[in-house]
Amino acid sequence: MSIPNYLTLFRILLTPVFFITLVSYTPEKEWLRFLALGIFVLASVTDALDGLLARFLKQRTALGQMLDPLADKVLLLSAYVGLLFVGTLPLRPPLWITITIIFRDLILLFGFFTLHFASVKMEVVPNLWGKLTTVSQMLLLCFILLEWPLAIPLSYLTVTFTILSGIIYLTR
Repeated sequence: MSIPNYLTLFRILLTPVFFITLVSYTPEKEWLRFLALGIFVLASVTDALDGLLARFLKQRTALGQMLDPLADKVLLLSAYVGLLFVGTLPLRPPLWITITIIFRDLILLFGFFTLHFASVKMEVVPNLWGKLTTVSQMLLLCFILLEWPLAIPLSYLTVTFTILSGIIYLTR
């Protein structure tokens, strides 16, 4: 197995640790918000690093091409579902934005697995809109955990990227 694949697996393993830390947050345990942020940032950095290393070291694998987007989905869905359980955060995206993010990923995953089990050959090719969506969703979560007011306009930009990328992936 390649180094990028190990990083992807590490990101998957960090996800439940992040989720538990996030949903355990209360204002009395403020340090958990920062710990959750640190774990999430570390997981997000492994996302960028595994892609760069796969290209630089020429270690692109079929396993990596499947696991990397799955790891992103698991991390981001856990993050946004986790936010639903933390009612004490001062900044949270409106529920409709969280639902849009969750349903877009669920629809794409359902479509991918349906085509896979129907033995339809397809290649998952990342595109600019998908990358912008992932980055904006990751940044939005960081801004929320940092309680930065920029989270509010970023949430609308994020949902726009989410919808556009979902439409682009579906039409492919």
